[in-house]
Parts: sequence; C-alpha cells; structure tokens
Amino acid sequence: MALTVLIVEDEQSASRLLSGIASELGLSARTTASGKEAQELCSNAAASGQPFSAVILDLVLAELDGFQFGAAARAAPWGSSLPIIVISGIYKKLPEEFASRIQPAAFFAKPFEPAALRAALSKHSGAQAAAPPLEGPLSQRPAAAVMVQLLREKATGTLTVTHDSSKRVITLQQGMVRFAQSNVRAETIGAAQIATGLIKQTSFDRAVAVAKQQNIALHEALAAARVLTPEQLRVALKQQTSDVCVAALGTLVGTYQFEQKPVEAVSGVPDMRTSPVALLLEAAKRLGNPDAAKPWLEERATEKLNRSPELEREMFALKTFWPGEAVTPLATGGRPIGEILARVKPAELPLLQYLCMAGLLTTLSGVPKGQTKGQAPAPSVDDDKGKAFTAQEQAARAALFAERDRLKDASHYQVLGVPRSASATDVKAAWLAAAKRFHSDAFSGLDLGSARRIAEDLFTRVNEANSVLSDANRRAEYDVYLDRKAKGLPTDVGAILRAEGMFQRGEILFKSGRWEDAEGQFREAISLNHTEAEFHAFLGMAMFRRSGKPEEALPHVQKALEMDPRLHSGAIFLSQIYQAQGEVERAQSLLRKAIEWDPDFAEAKDELRRLRSPAAEQAKGGFLSRLLKK
Repeated sequence: MALTVLIVEDEQSASRLLSGIASELGLSARTTASGKEAQELCSNAAASGQPFSAVILDLVLAELDGFQFGAAARAAPWGSSLPIIVISGIYKKLPEEFASRIQPAAFFAKPFEPAALRAALSKHSGAQAAAPPLEGPLSQRPAAAVMVQLLREKATGTLTVTHDSSKRVITLQQGMVRFAQSNVRAETIGAAQIATGLIKQTSFDRAVAVAKQQNIALHEALAAARVLTPEQLRVALKQQTSDVCVAALGTLVGTYQFEQKPVEAVSGVPDMRTSPVALLLEAAKRLGNPDAAKPWLEERATEKLNRSPELEREMFALKTFWPGEAVTPLATGGRPIGEILARVKPAELPLLQYLCMAGLLTTLSGVPKGQTKGQAPAPSVDDDKGKAFTAQEQAARAALFAERDRLKDASHYQVLGVPRSASATDVKAAWLAAAKRFHSDAFSGLDLGSARRIAEDLFTRVNEANSVLSDANRRAEYDVYLDRKAKGLPTDVGAILRAEGMFQRGEILFKSGRWEDAEGQFREAISLNHTEAEFHAFLGMAMFRRSGKPEEALPHVQKALEMDPRLHSGAIFLSQIYQAQGEVERAQSLLRKAIEWDPDFAEAKDELRRLRSPAAEQAKGGFLSRLLKK
C-alpha cells in the first residue's frame, strides 16, 4: 500500500501544489484545512495501523492553528515521532520555543522551492521519487530546455553538461544561474584577459601557482595575487559564467545531469546571478546559424506557438539583444511556425529556433487562443455568472478584483504601499499588514468563487515584494532596475555588466592599434547595451582607424554626442574626423565649445593648441597618438 502524507493547509493553491509534490514522490495525499480535523485524522490513522508517513503543516489555520496542532501531536502517542514539515507564509523563521518543543523535520517559508520541499518530503516520509532523475542525452533534450525547466521550478543545485572530455558545471539558485565553470581552458577566467592584454601570461601563471599551493580556486588566487582588481575580477567572473553557459547551450551531443542541493550548499560560489533566458538569448546571438535553423524549423512548420510567462518577463532583455526583432510579435495567438518562418528575416531564424528549443515559445494543442498551455485563464466576474453571493462575499470579491486591477503593473513598493525611502522596519510592517489582508484567513467562511485565486495571487505578490525589499542587496538592484526602466534604459543587469566588460576589452585592443578586433568588441557591447554614448564614440573611431574613411565613422561619433553632448572622447574623436575631412575650423569650433562646457578638459586644450600650430605639434604627435601610448 502506498504511503500517505497528511497536508494541513487552508490555502487552496498551496494545497494543490503540495498534493502534486506528494504525488510526484508516489505518496497518497489527504488534505484538510482544519487543525482540529487533522488531529482526528492522525489519531484514527494510527488506530487503524496505517499511520501517516508525514504531515505537512501550515502554521496559520482558521480552526486550531499549526502551533496548537504541533503541541497536541507531540503530546499524543500517535504524534510523538511523526515527521512534521512546517510551512508558513507569515513566519520567515520559526519561533525558537516552538521549534525546540516540536522539533519539525524541516521548515519552509513561502514562497518555497518545490524541489527543496520534494527532497525533504522524500527524506522524511520514506518515499522514493516516482519521477526519474533529471538527466539524459542532449540529443533528446537540449540544455536550453533543461535550464528553462529549472527556472520554472526555481530549482537550486548544479547542472553538469558533458561532451567527450569537456565538462561544464552550472550552479543555479532558485532557477537563476549563479555561477558556471568549465574544464575548457578558453572558457575559464584569465584566458580572455590574457587575449585582450588586460593581464600578462606571467602574472596569470603566478596566480595558477598560488591556487595550487594554497588549494584555492583560481579566481581567489587572481585576487590574492592582485593580478586583477575586485571590479576586474567581477567582470571576468561574469564573463566566464556567460561563456560557459553559452557553450553548454550550444552543446547538442553529450549528456546532462542535474543534482538538487540546498541553498547553503551553493552559497560558497561567486554570485554572478543571471537569468537563463538572457544567457539563451546570448547563445542564439553568438552561436545561431540561419542555414541550420531553417530546416529545423521547417520540420515543425505546423506547430502553433505562444509566448511563455518566462519569455514575457524577459521581453525587455530580448529587445536589448535583438532590437527590432519580429519573432515575438508574431509568436502569439497560436500562429504556426511555418507562417512565422515566412515573415521573419533570415538573421532572426536562430532566435526563433532557440526560443522553440527552450520551450520559451510553447507549442499549443487544443488550447484556447491567447491562453498558454498549462496556464489557467485569468479570473473574471463573468466566470461566476449564475452563482449567488452574500453581501459580504460580494464586497470581498469587488475589493479583490479592484486590487488586482490597481496593482497590475505595480512595483514592489506599490504592492506594499510604502515609499522608496521606507526603512526595513516599515517594509516588514507593511508586509505583515498586506499579508493578513490577502491571506486565506481573511476570507474564512466566504465563498469567493473565482476571486479566490486572485486573493492567492495577490498574497504571492506581497510575499515576493517583501523578499526583495527586505534584502539590502536585492533591493539595491531592484532600485537600479526601476530607475533604468523609468528612463527607458536596459534593465538587465547581467547584460549591462557583460557590455561593460566587452567595452573594456575593446579599449585595450583600441590602444594597442588592433582596430578590427576593437570594433568587434564595441559592436558586441552596443548589442547588449545601446544606451552608452561612449560605446558609440569608440566604435566610430575604431572604424575610422581601420578603414581611413571618415564618412563611415562620422554617424557613430555624432550619435554619441547627440546622446551626451559633453562626452570627452566624443568631442576629441569628432574633431579628429573633421580634421581628416579638411574641416579644421569646424574641429576647432567643436573643441572650443567642449572647453566652455568643461574648463578642465585638458585633452581638448592640447588638441586645440595642436590645430592652431600644426607644424610644431604634428612633429610631437596628436592626442590620438598620445592616447594610444597610454
């Protein structure tokens, strides 16, 4: 006979989720919303000789709460050794007295990671997972699909992608890529920095020796040996994580294996938190081949597509990677791949292929138009036509529908009703008040109909807002996100950091006279973050030095100055281009204006002086020559 777990939870969506997790482990599940009934069920089950293998217990219940049930269970013969897994949407940490008295097998604060709860339930109930481990050949399931699944499950652990002798280990935390490392030398920290001249081979070799001698990670040795500054190290680790993940996503032959781990087990690796979706978009950009993508898509021409929730959340990042792309606007309403294929540019075919491979564009089968497979339609008043509600229930329903509409596009601050200057204490107080408003206890005994799911969704949003705003680091990142969003700037922090790293490598190449390589780096930086004026200025000048054609470079440098009229490099570069075109007076006028804006602009003064006395200064070399010697 199958083992049975008792779920004591009065929130319907949470109860369904918990039952599903139990089912995945081959457990039968009995549910109740009452702590009092849970006592009776446990007592009867023990008396019949078939006790529950474990209890999943919510602390806040309408009738006999979890605290009382736990105390009663430990005092009764049937509950003295019963594994109790405690969950709570209110408490982030169990009260010490309760924890010492009840000694729960595990505790999870909502929203919890399903995979982590699954592991705890498997361990303490004696169940074995019915589903096979997440592993298999990449030929049957690409790494892109695996990583998106882990994102949906908010999984924590390590994903290992192996092909022949190459091995890439990707660490994930709550579905986000935290760090990645590889045994492929070209993908490890140091390789790119040596190639661009940022660090010397001898310095790198010294750090390798330190790593072996002290038995520490290479990135720690690079920091200890002061080969890289802390900021350079962070950019390099970010680049390593990106390079390893992109290579893994492009590996189509080999195997994958995911090992679930607790959060504390992955907290020791560097935190380069990046969305798998952003990495997938970068892989499509770097590795995509239109000629290979086309036959792959043609084989699936009749499949109908829609955008997944994960893709909707990353739409801004997609537009940054692929500005002006036509794939996602077409992939709606169950439109067939064949129709999309005929209407997009060849260069966009890899994007369509990667989004399909990953499941970010989901295949529809018998799903109503506009509704993603596996996704329930949004509740509306019309869903409850014909049902009779009391005046109190009608009022509660109206309030919930109004709150859903009011908070549709709200920030975390607006969800909690606090200003951005709110202290941690203010955030906690606002969260407790909001959580109580939308918790199922607030509607105990009321029939809300379809509005019940709205209450559950609002409760989840309140908890998510609190989890971000109560963490200083996450809150700082979120504030940056809000500021950039308000200004219409890219909001993907990972993309911004990668762009900065590419620009820095481009600068090194530029100063060493490797114009073509520098141009490539500047173009890549702009593809990730097109809002930095300096990226455009250096791109234009690299093009000019490579080709000697000022007309090709001019639009890029002019664009940079349109974005930032006081940009020093833009003023210098544009004056150089004007001079190459024989427009010396125009160059002098530009430099004088730059000096008016910034009287301390020494380079502009030197360049203006050189233009006024060409013979003397040309013998010494202009500003650009001096720049290249730095």
